[in-house]
Amino acid sequence: MLVDDAARAVEDRDWPQTWRQGDLELELSYRFEPGAEDDGVTVHVPLRVLGELRADRFEWLVPGLRLELVTALLRSLPKELRKRLVPAPDVAAQVLAGLEPRRRPLLEDVARNVEALRGVAIPPQAWDLSKLPPHLRVTFRVEDPDGEPMASGRDLDRVRAAVRPRLRAELATAAASLERSGLTSWTLDRLPREVTLPGTGEAVRAYPALVDEGATAGVRVLDSPAAQRAAMHAGTRRLLLLAVPSPARSVQDRLSNAAKLTLSAAPHGSVAAVLEDATAATVDALIAEAGGPAWDAAGWQRLRDHVAGELAERTGRVVAQVVAILDAAREVERRLEPLTAAPLAPARADVQDQLIRLVRPGFVSATGAARLGDLERYLKAAVQRLERLPNAVAVDRDRMRAVHELEDVYFQRLREWPEGRPLPDALREVRWQLQELRVSHFAQALGTRGAVSSKRIRRLLDEARPPR
Repeated sequence: MLVDDAARAVEDRDWPQTWRQGDLELELSYRFEPGAEDDGVTVHVPLRVLGELRADRFEWLVPGLRLELVTALLRSLPKELRKRLVPAPDVAAQVLAGLEPRRRPLLEDVARNVEALRGVAIPPQAWDLSKLPPHLRVTFRVEDPDGEPMASGRDLDRVRAAVRPRLRAELATAAASLERSGLTSWTLDRLPREVTLPGTGEAVRAYPALVDEGATAGVRVLDSPAAQRAAMHAGTRRLLLLAVPSPARSVQDRLSNAAKLTLSAAPHGSVAAVLEDATAATVDALIAEAGGPAWDAAGWQRLRDHVAGELAERTGRVVAQVVAILDAAREVERRLEPLTAAPLAPARADVQDQLIRLVRPGFVSATGAARLGDLERYLKAAVQRLERLPNAVAVDRDRMRAVHELEDVYFQRLREWPEGRPLPDALREVRWQLQELRVSHFAQALGTRGAVSSKRIRRLLDEARPPR
């Protein structure tokens, strides 16, 4: 009966012809043809407004289909709930009378009314939307500026994904004039922070950035602000290293023989490589100090002057910290050597792994100048842990297990993160929070940088789930 009513309603054209979402007004069309891909309601979406749509606003459908929709929802419930809500069409009619469309999510509002009418509490996971007939979900049809279809489907996220490759290709073509390669100095007037594809109402954007090409810098157009931030910083660093005289020789000439000996034992393989790493870390710090990368010629000149005036002295300070870190690492290695008893093996292996992660080729710029003091503290905490280990094996094992539980999740997040996509701030912070947690467990007297707890780390890990 409901199907016949729907068919007559379509024929009579007594349903709304437009859909409003805020300031947007979208054309609707209807098709009554069970089995067809666009059976039911179709929302015609101009490309320029695609980015503004919210899928949850369309779950309510149009008034003429809501009784059938609520009936189908009730029939999707598990048997133990469904049998308390019969006959479904009658209950659906009663529920429909109390709904407040679009004031709250559909399922939440239906559940609220069912409980008020029948005393049946419906948990959110009880609904099975896969049982809904296709025509009870709207079809989204995205159309180009000429009204030609670009993609359609009932899942708005999938429709967006289907449109994206074509848009990215068009945007790349439109932005190709911005791209450069082989830069050794700033030759741009201004680098725009974003570009948009004409005809999309700014819904399709890309983000130009300097990029590090190794021996040179370049300009590329990237697909997200996060990718832009990461690339812009690396590209700015590379261009500054090319444009500002290296401080390596003057820094090395001021080193004591003992410092040179310590640096020669670094995992980098040579003193020159350590100095290069320290210089990069110093440039990073000076960029941050100046307010971030430059986006125009005048800003670049100011940034270059700031870095050139401070680089030699500040790199010398960073190298002094690196010497202290390498000395602390050597002390960790010395404390590890005699711990050969079998009961000590798990803790010994754990500290060895920690040392490898903290002090490795490129560790200075990877750590950042601002955290080098923290890194030295982490190593001193490892020394204190090893000093106490022979007399505290059980306690150490319990604390190590608590750290490993969190580290396992952290490493899993890293493995799952999409290749080439910048890590979120929360995940980068977890790296350091795990080290601070080790200090609080194994060498509390050294103190931590801010408050640290397993609960806070778990919250950060929850925030940093890989995108689907």
